[in-house]
Amino acid sequence: MGGWAASLALTCLLTGYPPNRLSAQGPTAPKVTGYVQTRFEAIADSALFKLRRARLGVQGSLRPWASYKLQAELRSGGTGATAATVAATDLYVALTHGPWIATIGQSKTPLSVEFIRSSTVLELPERSMVVDSLAPNRDLGVKIEWNSTGPLTLNGGVFNGDGTNRAANGDERFLYMARAVVRPIAGLHVGAAAAGKPDTTTWDIEGTLERGRVAVRAEYLWRHRAAAAVTTRGWYALAAYALQPKRLQLVGRVQQYDPNDAAGGDRTTGYTGGAQYFFTGDDLKLQVEYTVFVEQSAAVANNRLIAQMQVRW
Repeated sequence: MGGWAASLALTCLLTGYPPNRLSAQGPTAPKVTGYVQTRFEAIADSALFKLRRARLGVQGSLRPWASYKLQAELRSGGTGATAATVAATDLYVALTHGPWIATIGQSKTPLSVEFIRSSTVLELPERSMVVDSLAPNRDLGVKIEWNSTGPLTLNGGVFNGDGTNRAANGDERFLYMARAVVRPIAGLHVGAAAAGKPDTTTWDIEGTLERGRVAVRAEYLWRHRAAAAVTTRGWYALAAYALQPKRLQLVGRVQQYDPNDAAGGDRTTGYTGGAQYFFTGDDLKLQVEYTVFVEQSAAVANNRLIAQMQVRW
């Protein structure tokens, strides 16, 4: 079977449509989306203004059951003071049939609720240490979701496991992922997820509660690398309260990260206080956070202040 025929057969299998239905309806007009996040950041006795991230994307529908998203990112980085990097983020086609959604291409891996959520709707400018360190990044592969809005949601996926913008599978080993989320009552969800490659397994337990003015989220993640006999683990607990609904939200977070639980003196704990001021919801808002880090070993001057402005369209 030729490459085009195999692709057609896969599409029909995933969507439940016979080939003569593939041209029944035309595409919809693409929509341009994006956001810009600029920030002031001060760590110990150093400070700077920088472009944290600017993303521009195009998304639309090829058919009522087939959508796509293409997105690229510009951010401060590199080795020079004015250096910046440009990279693709989301590059995928999503196929929908009843309660099933199949996503093919480069997209977010389904492990951590804090990673899965867009940074534009997070309560603080920075994700927690453990999620930044252990949650697998965007990757190239296929993922399946069932019953995305029901009381039980299941996710699974197979990815190259090499990270963002790596077209080849360098070690020829796949990354397998699975996630289950239960919503017993309105506003509450509890979930668990796992990701595995040969010699490396990552686990996640998560929970969120959003009722009225209150939002609470917590996660516990750990990764075991058998070859190195190293287990990395960490957790965070976040609470937010809308002092003025749709205008001012106060946020607090406690987090801990231990890169090697068999070694002593390398655990870090962070205490964060922050706030969000919404000019126009998440489309235009100002976020501020201050984090005090406490090291298990010798103290390090790394307390951090961030003030971030976000524009989204």
